[in-house]
Amino acid sequence: MTMHIKYEKEALLRGWDAVYDLEEFILAYSLAPLAAREIFAKAGPRRLDLANAMDVQKLAMVQRSIITRL
Repeated sequence: MTMHIKYEKEALLRGWDAVYDLEEFILAYSLAPLAAREIFAKAGPRRLDLANAMDVQKLAMVQRSIITRL
């Protein structure tokens, strides 16, 4: 999994503000509300956890596109 040093620093500096609410998460990643709600429910409100979940999702999409092209 990737490391998000930026978010880890934010967590140390701001503490309580290291979490998203659902609306912020939707805006930050330009997601549809239903898709965002599913990811948010699985990964939780912490910014680092959500960033990692989005990285995993992006990687899976890239792998599917590579397989489709073969």
